[in-house]
Amino acid sequence: MVNNIKKIREMISFEDEFDFYFLQILKRRKDNPDLKRDMVVIANYHIDSFEQYDSLMPHIINLCDAENARAYFRVNRRNYKHLSYHMLKRVVDVIASGMVKSLKGSFDSVTGQYHSDKDKKWVVDADADVVGGFEDIGDDVFDDRHNPREVQRVIHDLQKETKKDPLIYILPTKNGFHFITRPFNLKKFKERYPDITVHKDNPTILYCP
Repeated sequence: MVNNIKKIREMISFEDEFDFYFLQILKRRKDNPDLKRDMVVIANYHIDSFEQYDSLMPHIINLCDAENARAYFRVNRRNYKHLSYHMLKRVVDVIASGMVKSLKGSFDSVTGQYHSDKDKKWVVDADADVVGGFEDIGDDVFDDRHNPREVQRVIHDLQKETKKDPLIYILPTKNGFHFITRPFNLKKFKERYPDITVHKDNPTILYCP
């Protein structure tokens, strides 16, 4: 079980009345071999306050447990006003294509594509088979270059080069860790860690059974 609900709450903020965060509950074939598709969206949520976040979490946990599904949270803030312009274009494109039935899912599709967070966050996805676990630090199994603390230090130093205050949250996943960070020199990072994936607006795991 992975539960990052408290940690993610520390990462979020609401700056105006149109801000919100996007949460999805997804059921995956990897977790449910009998599923006919690779992934099924169980529910989408648009969270625009801490009160809504807190009140929704028991329901999220119960739904994930019942469906053997995962709750994914996009840590870059969305904004209804900003998305309205993208929605307008999407509606015009859909009408022009004749695929008007797809309009019902257009808002969530646009929400997944565009964020409005001025303080951008990246998700550095480090699998345990690449960096090991924090409990392995000091063992001979993993060299210093690939232990999680060293990855954290490299990210910290690369962020400092951008002249912004470093920000790093470390969230456990099923297979390793997500380092939630501000942007940094991706080329330098990939030269050192070609086997670690960096996502610029992907979700992280909020909860999974």
